[in-house]
Amino acid sequence: MFFRDDNKVRISQTSISTFVGSDTKIEGTLITTSSVRIDGNVVGGVCADGTVVLSQSGQIQGNVIADNIIVAGVVDGNLTIKDKTNIEPTGEVYGDITTAKILIDEQSIFQGNCNMNIDRSKARKGRLKLKEAEPAKAPAKQEKPEKSEKTEAVKKTENKTEKPEETKEKKPENNEPIKKERTTK
Repeated sequence: MFFRDDNKVRISQTSISTFVGSDTKIEGTLITTSSVRIDGNVVGGVCADGTVVLSQSGQIQGNVIADNIIVAGVVDGNLTIKDKTNIEPTGEVYGDITTAKILIDEQSIFQGNCNMNIDRSKARKGRLKLKEAEPAKAPAKQEKPEKSEKTEAVKKTENKTEKPEETKEKKPENNEPIKKERTTK
């Protein structure tokens, strides 16, 4: 698969104000009004007004609500993300994801359902207009040739089965038994 790098969540180290170290375990809900980097374990939910960065050694057992998320560790819970969700090659998500944009690396693990919440007023207008303007209709002309081709194929098959029956029912013209004709020849 080909992806553009501009689809990834970008975050500078200076914008992260909360760190959970690799030797730290938090039990309960972690709430922050900025971005957070998690290298340790969080048993409970995470709510962030910014970006959640879950490093390769990080684990979250609970639901996450944030603006963006980068998952390089393990999340066992549902993600509700306002903008972008990135699951890196080492990332694992076991739960449902609700997000506007998602990027899942082919080497990552995602087990759950994904719901792309897109504001239809901000969606690509060309694609949206096509869907609204043209309701899905199957053209009648295309279906008729397919049916006639199928019926012709069925008729050919029926004709093949009828022909052997016709030859079995035919009697010699002189009304003599078939055995006599074979012996006279």
